[in-house]
Amino acid sequence: MRLAPALLTEIARSAAPERALHHLATFVSTIGARTSYLHLLLENPGVMRLLVRLFATSEFLSAFFLRHPELLDSLVRADLMRIVRAREDMAAELGARLAAAPDLEARLDTLRRFRHEEFLRIGVHDIEGTLEPAEVGRQLTSLAETCLAAALAIARGEVLARSGVPDAPESEGLAVLGLGTLGGGELAYASDLDLIFVYDPGDPAWWSGRAVPHEFFTRIAERTISALATPTREGIAYRIDTRLRPSGNQGPLVSSLAAFATYHRTGARLWERQALIKARVVAGAPALGARLEAIVAEFVYGRGLHPAEVAAIGDMRARIERERGAADGEAVNIKTGRGGLVDVEFLVQMLQLRHGHAHPAVRVRDTPGAIGALAAAGLLPPADARALAEGYAFLRALESRLRLEHNQPLEVTAADAAALLSLARRLGYGGTEAEAVAALRADHMRHGEAIRAVYDRHFAVPAR
Repeated sequence: MRLAPALLTEIARSAAPERALHHLATFVSTIGARTSYLHLLLENPGVMRLLVRLFATSEFLSAFFLRHPELLDSLVRADLMRIVRAREDMAAELGARLAAAPDLEARLDTLRRFRHEEFLRIGVHDIEGTLEPAEVGRQLTSLAETCLAAALAIARGEVLARSGVPDAPESEGLAVLGLGTLGGGELAYASDLDLIFVYDPGDPAWWSGRAVPHEFFTRIAERTISALATPTREGIAYRIDTRLRPSGNQGPLVSSLAAFATYHRTGARLWERQALIKARVVAGAPALGARLEAIVAEFVYGRGLHPAEVAAIGDMRARIERERGAADGEAVNIKTGRGGLVDVEFLVQMLQLRHGHAHPAVRVRDTPGAIGALAAAGLLPPADARALAEGYAFLRALESRLRLEHNQPLEVTAADAAALLSLARRLGYGGTEAEAVAALRADHMRHGEAIRAVYDRHFAVPAR
């Protein structure tokens, strides 16, 4: 076979040759007599190299591709060159597909298949280097918002059909707050969606004899979560985390707008204020969403921070490091460990809470943007901002490659040299095996120490 030598050459050059060879063998076995796929690879060397890199880089995307080898055609088609897709474009395509689905089971499978295909598109361009890391986060966020809006519409339709309640007025309804990386617009591979559901029943007289508003909107929220997280033959779309809602797991799944406002005015804790820095309405009724974001902004930035609150944020970070930051041997937790992502996030959020009341320009949801805004406002020295920005970008790249490999929220770098070598190669480190691993470790240590030095310096300064 003329293709074999070229394939073996590419496999030998890949970040994980054994894995790439294993997936290639599975691919050949899967396509069987459909030799047109092999001819396609022979005629398109660039696609062949991309396929090998995909097999070597991502266990998750490889598994999806091997279930759907017909997607090889999409790697060749010109429209794959749409490196960046607008959310409206994604929504239009998904809406058309869902409209053609005959029943609920088919709609759920369609939703998942669309999500996985878009993951493949984003992951391929990420692996190829044609998508900048920040754009990867924005594309993943747009995809999640598209799927969430579709799931909400599916859920609302099902609840309306089962309850016999006519559609509520458009100005009221259910709004969904996204927090964490979803709210910040920098979603990572395999991220959970942190959500809070808030409703406004509108005119109580409208509900008389129809339904109890809280029960009605709770059913919609439950079905929305199910539409995304229940496994089907196409897997799941997203894992959902609602623990950041008022009163956490002890509180109701949905809150009325009035109850949400009262809770955050009278009973919310400091960590909830910190979490809502990234809160953004990502689905639901637009008019309600605008009112909800105004309540959040007043709660988060209505005042500064007392010195005791700055200390409390530092204590909370130290507790996270003690309880979740350790790793075995030479493995390192790049998120919760010393000098990790949480150091950057807690420091930036502390500064936003301290100064955001007087400096509206620093009320930025994404972490890199917030670092830049704090520096521009003179609230973060340029050298500190540079150390945080560069360290955050490095750690997010590490996190992205770990998550892309297995579609799991992995944040611990492996201790064994083989796994570190594969990670180093996927991140572009060259040289001998020992040199690549040593360079990765050195860069990680350098960024971690720089981040922690900035963190310690700012938490040692009393709040004003």
